[in-house]
This record gives sequence, structure tokens and C-alpha cells, in this order.
Amino acid sequence: ICLSIKNVRLKPCPYFPSAIRCLSYCLFSSGEIRSKNEANARAVSSLIQFLTSQEIALSDGHRRGYLNLELRLLHHECCNALVNVGGAKMLKPQNIEEEPTRPSRRGSIDNFGDLANKTGGATGLAEYRAPIMPLDKRHLKKGRFTDLLNGPLKQAVLRQPLIHATDSLARARLMFGGGQGGGGYVDSTARVILAIYSQMCVFYGQSFLFPIIESLGEMLDINPPSTPPSLPSDDSNPHNLGVDESFWVCIERIHTAAKSFDRELWAEQREGSVRVWEILVGTGSITSLTLAKDRRLRFFQELEEKGEAAILRALDTLSTHIQWILVTGGESMLATGGGKRLGLPNMTSQSNGPYNIPGGSSLEATNSPAVKALTFCLRAQFINIQNALTPQSSSAFWTALSMRLYDILCARLLQHYTVTTVGAVILSRDVEALRSVAMLTGTDHSHWDMLRELLTLYMTPPDALKTMLVGPDGKGLFARAGKDQSLVFMSRRNDYRYKSGQVWRTNNWATGLLEELGVQDPTDGPVNIGLYSAENQRNKS
Repeated sequence: ICLSIKNVRLKPCPYFPSAIRCLSYCLFSSGEIRSKNEANARAVSSLIQFLTSQEIALSDGHRRGYLNLELRLLHHECCNALVNVGGAKMLKPQNIEEEPTRPSRRGSIDNFGDLANKTGGATGLAEYRAPIMPLDKRHLKKGRFTDLLNGPLKQAVLRQPLIHATDSLARARLMFGGGQGGGGYVDSTARVILAIYSQMCVFYGQSFLFPIIESLGEMLDINPPSTPPSLPSDDSNPHNLGVDESFWVCIERIHTAAKSFDRELWAEQREGSVRVWEILVGTGSITSLTLAKDRRLRFFQELEEKGEAAILRALDTLSTHIQWILVTGGESMLATGGGKRLGLPNMTSQSNGPYNIPGGSSLEATNSPAVKALTFCLRAQFINIQNALTPQSSSAFWTALSMRLYDILCARLLQHYTVTTVGAVILSRDVEALRSVAMLTGTDHSHWDMLRELLTLYMTPPDALKTMLVGPDGKGLFARAGKDQSLVFMSRRNDYRYKSGQVWRTNNWATGLLEELGVQDPTDGPVNIGLYSAENQRNKS
């Protein structure tokens, strides 16, 4: 009879295994094993099985007790690091997350207590599950970004739970063995390592990083100020467009913390690291390795989802503040007489936008004050975004911001502005400045190229518009931008309509051009501005 007691590191009693060996020796040595009485042989065999089961039950009870103490110690040390070192405040324990059932191999000791129950041993304590104690988001939002960077997101605080976790892995491996060599407690080693890693995923995610990410998004105020911006702005102090520089620093530290978590605990394909992946592969427990991979995937998926939500909140905040500067600020400047700085003393709030500039006006400024201020603010934001996000993420983010900037400008132009020949010069310069900022990074900015072509409709005399729309060999704006889009942009010319009494009428040259082209005026009815968004432009191309 082989009891495999040599692999048991925690022995309930030093004399208990020896007693079994002595009893086995006495009963089976010197020919006594061949007892003539079969009833006595069966009784002896049953006694040995009973003693063996009791030894296993006691050993597993000690192992389970150690695991519970290890998990409790790890949870206490991690929480203590956040509270005492990071100055954070944690909420009361929430419901403990249920882990998936871990099936065990037949005959192995994968679930502490199962074998004891089957063999009549004591059940003992249940496996410890650390409570979820998330950081208090109200406390985090009260301190704002500065307290986050000087508290929970300090490098020392981010590293401390990982240090405690690696120490816990080392102790568990020392206590249960590396799981190699096909020992009888291979599944027990895998289960302990899996329990430690799963608890760390829950703590580092739901208790630590997830509340911080959610707080970052909630601290952003999407609504811009109620008062218009002061233009022209001070170039030495650009507006943050509602997203403070510290927000991006927090995002960068969270991203670094997530990479450190994976590198220090999981450490895939790092030979000699003695981390979760290497230990589980060494045990040969496919079940535990699969469950650990699933836990890791869930952790990073949820982290990515919450990170995307915070970044989308930042994108929405930037968009509303872009409109605040570009539209509210630009139009407010004209209403308060700011047009005099452009040499336009006759422009008022009823001038149909900043590009309805009377003929003969001098053009002292290269760009309108709103666009000049906006481009300066966006360049300052780009540096922060580039430092916080990966190249792929920053490219996607800036492309989305470019499309929103395009939509804001075009929607205002097509709904409220009219453009004169002189105003088209300023508009062209503004579009070029915005396009230059939008193309700092990203993959597709073709919508700006098409807008530059459409702006030529405002600089062309009426008698040359047909050639521009149709083009040689039918390759004009109708073919490149579409008939409706070309005509809608053309309708924003200052001379396209005139006011007769209280009614706006289409000018004679425009009516004749439409008849000559054989098309109807798409602006006679409601115009769906969404059809001319940057997204639709990309889909067409």
C-alpha cells in the first residue's frame, strides 16, 4: 500500500503516518499478509483504508487552513496599502463574487474538503473568498485629479499590491511544491495558485482600478461655460477644453498599472519567472490554466470597456467645448463689435455668420479669432493625448475628434451662415488651419479634402459654376461630392438668395443654372444635415 505521504508538507501529527506504516508492516510482514482467514484480511484492509482517509482529511484540512490564512493576509495587505499609503477610502464590503466551479480530476485532491467528505473526514472551514471593497468614488471625485495622482495612483501604491501578491505566490509554491514531477498534489498546487490570482484580479480591478476609471469620467463636465469665451485668447495659456491635463496623466498611469499587473503576476512565456502562468503550466492542470486565462481575459475586457467609456466622455467634452469656442465665441465676438479687429465695422449679430464679409473689406487677420484660439487649444491637447494613449488608440481618438470638428463646422455653415467672396477667403484659411490640426495623427481625413474642393463654390463667379459642377468629361463636383451635397453647399452663397419683403427668393442666375443642369433645388424643402457628415463622406469614399 502506497500512501504518498512523502509529498505532504503539512502533517497533522508526526506520529500518525508512522503508526500506519508500523501497522502495515506488522500485519503484512513475515507471511502474515497471507492470512488464512479472509474475514480478518478484509477487516485489516478496511482499517488501513480508514486510517489512510483520516490522514488525507487531516492533511487537506491543514492545507485549506493555510490557504484561507494566505488569502486573508493578501487581502488585508492590499487594502492596507490603499488606505494607509494611498490615502484612499474604501466602502463597506459588497457581495462576494462567485467563482466558477473548478472540476477536479477523479481521485485527486482539487477541492479541499470533497475527499474528506467522501471518506468520512471532517469538512473543516470553507474556502475563503475576499469581500469586494471598492474605493469610495465620492471621496475620489472630491479630491479631483491632483489627489488621485498623489494618492491611489502613486507609483508606490500601484506597486505595493503586486509585491504582496508575488510574495503570496512564493509562499504557496514553497508550501505546496511547484507541482512538477507528477506528485499526488499537483491539482492542489494549481488550485491554490488559481485562487490567489483570481483574488488579485478581483481586488486590482473591482476594488482598485475600476472605481478610479469611473470617477475620472464622472469628473469631466461635458457642459461648457454659460458665458462666451473671450476672444482673441491669450496664447500663453490655452483653454483645456474641459479636459484637464491631469486627466490624461491618470489614464496613462492606469494603463501602466495594468501592464505591470500582467507582467508581474501572469508573466506568460517568461521562463524562470515563477509566476502564475509558469506554475500552472508546470502542474499540467489544464482546467486551472483555462480558468486562469478566462479570469485574466475578463479582467482586461472590463478594464478596456471602462477605459473606453472614460475616453469617450473626454471626447464628448472636447466636442462641446469646440463648439463653444468655434460657434458661441465666434458669433459672440461679432455681436459685441469684435469684427472691427478684422476691419469689418459693419458686421453685427445679424450678419449671418463670420464669413458674410462685405466686399472691399480689408483682411488683416490670417484666420478668424475663434479658429486661431481653437487650433492653439487643440495642439496643446494633442500633446497630452499622445503621451497618455498608445499610438493606435491616439490615432483612433484623434480621427474621431477630427470628424466631430468637421461636423460642427459644416452643420453651422449649412444651417446658419452665408458666405461672400471675401468671406470665402477667410473660410478657406480657417478650414486649412483646422485640417492641419486634425491631421496631426489619424488614418483617414478625406472629408477635409472634399470640403476644400466644395469651398471653391464660394469663390467662383456664377457664370463659371456650371463648368465647376459638371467638369470636363463629367468629373466635376457632381461626380466627386454628389449632386445634392454640391448644391446644398452652393446654396450658402451670399448671392444665392435675396430677401423680397419678408420672403426669401432664389436669385435669377441660380434658377437658370438649376434649369440648365436639369436638377431641382434640394434646399427648397428641409435639409438633412446628417447626410453630409464626415461619417457619410467616409462611407461614400
